Amino acid sequence: MARARELPLVVIVGRPNVGKSTMFNRMVGHRLAIVDELPGVTRDLVTAEAEWDCLRYFVCDTGGIGRESEDPLHELVAERAWEIVEDADIVVFTTDVRAGISEGEMELRRALVRTNKPVILAVNKVDNEKLEAQAAEFYGIGIEPVVFISALSGRAFDELLDAINDTIDTERYPRAVVEPGGEEETDQARPDVRLIVLGKQNVGKSSLVNALLAEDKVMVSELPGTTRDAISGSFDYAGLSFELTDTAGLKKLSRMDDVDYYSFTRADTATRSGEVCLLVLDAERGIEEMDKRVARRIEEYGRGVVITVNKWDLMAQEEAARDAYAGYVRRELAKLTWAPVVFTSAVEATGLEELLDAVLAARESFNRMLDADALRQVIDEETTVYPPPVVKNRSLIFHDVAQVRTRPPTFVFEVNDVKLLRTAYRNFLENVLRRYFPLDGTHVRLFFRRAQKPAKKRRGKRHPQRG
Repeated sequence: MARARELPLVVIVGRPNVGKSTMFNRMVGHRLAIVDELPGVTRDLVTAEAEWDCLRYFVCDTGGIGRESEDPLHELVAERAWEIVEDADIVVFTTDVRAGISEGEMELRRALVRTNKPVILAVNKVDNEKLEAQAAEFYGIGIEPVVFISALSGRAFDELLDAINDTIDTERYPRAVVEPGGEEETDQARPDVRLIVLGKQNVGKSSLVNALLAEDKVMVSELPGTTRDAISGSFDYAGLSFELTDTAGLKKLSRMDDVDYYSFTRADTATRSGEVCLLVLDAERGIEEMDKRVARRIEEYGRGVVITVNKWDLMAQEEAARDAYAGYVRRELAKLTWAPVVFTSAVEATGLEELLDAVLAARESFNRMLDADALRQVIDEETTVYPPPVVKNRSLIFHDVAQVRTRPPTFVFEVNDVKLLRTAYRNFLENVLRRYFPLDGTHVRLFFRRAQKPAKKRRGKRHPQRG
């Protein structure tokens, strides 16, 4: 369930293509929302924390509101924008000086006044003094305060931030006040678990995210490609704080336009900072070629992985049906046979606890450090009982093995000659590690290097039991 908000919420609204996302990115200090000249790029609610002059707050970027939008989802975009406005403490009404005042903006102004929320009018793209004189007409909208800014260049942007600070109610939100030099809040805000949701388009990722967050944070539509930004939300489970990020549905690089590519890079960045990936599949559609492409990309990230078969409410519920489907998934996604398969229904909110338990187990494996002596003993015995194949009358000899890091568990094998290693035997060694040690749900990485000098054969402790 989503946690209660302890900071004020500033919501940016306006017509399509007036520079809301550029403003949002400047406020939070980095490119989080996608920016493009194409109107209607932003659809979901992108929220992040911002700070100015020792005051912190959440800022939310919304999709364009108004009849000018050519987005087929413009009505749903506007509906979600108005929903977040109802929860806002401050609204930044953004306009474009170059476009002038439209009838749609006057309609938006009237609707904002009816909310009784504090509203700041930000006239954007005022890049020079000539445009500043032209911006004077916006006083006629009848909203104060009015600031003339350029979100792209940063011109007069501090005036907007000062206006926001002047409006924040610090008595209602005492945690918004930041002591100079204090770092306590940063530590407290760090989530225990970072969970990334990946999959092809229209498999129910956003519905699953909303079910986990217990709120409609991400827009859901039958139209493929609805989600474009990487949308994050927070919730608690089993005494831990989760940061959950929904990503845009992946598609072939050859079919991507500029917006798709920005969405792809957002997903890529989010995944590299996460701990566990949820690979979401559509139970009805089965595993298609694009699912396999997504699985191969997840393999490159080297994260923990849980495979989620969504929309299971539309399928047979018998245990035998689940077992058969899980076997089908593992056959088709051969590179992820070690990942648990969980069956969920986002619509009916079923399977969510099982899913989160699997995520926590995968995260534990992702962070696991093995006992060094037990590791060496296992490799000594297995490479003796099942030696590597002879290559050109030469044998691969193992001198030592060590785990050098976690996240994911990474192992270095010292051998006499790396060129004697064959892929099949490398896979055998990974299977040995997984058979003897609890590494389900995480990638493992194996590296091989030439031993500097041979190590003495170790006589280890009693061999650990297989399990």
